Amino acid sequence: MMTLQYAGPKPLISAHGITFDLNKEDKFAYLSIVAELIKALSHEYLDGKSYSYITSGKPLETEEILSLIRSIDPNLEQEVKNRQEIVEKEIREELDRANSNRVICDEECHVLIKNIELLRQYRINRSINKTVYYSGIDSLANIIKASHIDHISAQMFPKFHHVFHSIQGALGKLHPPVDSTIDIYEENGHLTVRLNILFRK
Repeated sequence: MMTLQYAGPKPLISAHGITFDLNKEDKFAYLSIVAELIKALSHEYLDGKSYSYITSGKPLETEEILSLIRSIDPNLEQEVKNRQEIVEKEIREELDRANSNRVICDEECHVLIKNIELLRQYRINRSINKTVYYSGIDSLANIIKASHIDHISAQMFPKFHHVFHSIQGALGKLHPPVDSTIDIYEENGHLTVRLNILFRK
């Protein structure tokens, strides 16, 4: 049974230790926003009508996040399994290279192998979170296209901006691609981020 849990930033593993790239946050941090957007956008639309959605104000439970994304992507389990197999293959190859490395001394080799093993589950968890995240993002892009949604706006929090940027990327990969822009502006004393979808006439 697949579960979601926060792992942490991208690890950088070497024979001298483990550091973390704080610019590469675990996608788990954005999953609740993705699921909330799926809830907000999954309904019938009337031409010219604007819709508002009030978030719960706290992150959704992981079971609800998974349920929402699964409901729109029936292939999610297989996608996660495929990605997990890729990560496990990468780890095996890293261990093989470490064992055959003649540049580092035996002690460094031992440390490197231990560090790779230590972060095995951490990296698998990150890969699960990333796969679920992009499944949700692709689903949102498809909802936007199918429903001809012309814009989505939210308060300008960095996490919303990140998610909108990901949706923009997914819209551009559709066939045919859908153009979009992201604007940040002040409205009623608050910064707002807006994703504008530019459907071709």
